[in-house]
Amino acid sequence: MFLTDCEGRGKVPCPTCNPGRQYGFYMANQMTQCSVCDGRGSLAQQDESDKVCWMCNGQGVLPCTECGSRGLVTCRTCNGCGSLLTQSIARVRWETLTARKVSATAETATVPDEVFHRAQGVQLCNIQAYQCTPAFFADSYPLNQLSSEVVASRLPVPPSAIVISERHIISVVPVTRVTMSHRKRSFIFYVVGYGRDVFVRNYPSRFCWGLCRCFEWLGN
Repeated sequence: MFLTDCEGRGKVPCPTCNPGRQYGFYMANQMTQCSVCDGRGSLAQQDESDKVCWMCNGQGVLPCTECGSRGLVTCRTCNGCGSLLTQSIARVRWETLTARKVSATAETATVPDEVFHRAQGVQLCNIQAYQCTPAFFADSYPLNQLSSEVVASRLPVPPSAIVISERHIISVVPVTRVTMSHRKRSFIFYVVGYGRDVFVRNYPSRFCWGLCRCFEWLGN
């Protein structure tokens, strides 16, 4: 990556003898007046003779102390390399664009989608690619059809977003319907997923936590 200071050249105009100048307009061989002899090149002696100035060797001027009057100095940002290694960290956020539930039985459809998708299941496939293609199961045409429909129904990507990768996951979530009876009255709840989450319709407006004896249907 090129830098704005030296534009990849590794050198910048000397701030001492070329202050404020750009690279293409700097001047080399810029000299400064010798401070020892005040530019005369010689030093007066007590016997009224002159002696060559020891600082400037009789020149009366001195080269720039920072760049040697070359007009350029090494870029301090890149140390003269002309480029700088940078590290960029991208934070990737997975976003679910399509989530679909397919019920094997009519009873499973009773469980709300948000409960079903939150439950723990077993993954049958996990495809990750720049653009996913439908999964293939040799022994299940319904799963193949489901995968094709989900991939085909992908939502358009917003102009402000960049898609790095897609992920296509198919999982099986078991749902068990449990019927409890007491005194000729019945009560139904569902055990969802391998985490054994319990779903009770109208919970907790009618019932307290858990399957305890204070359910309304256990009343006298």
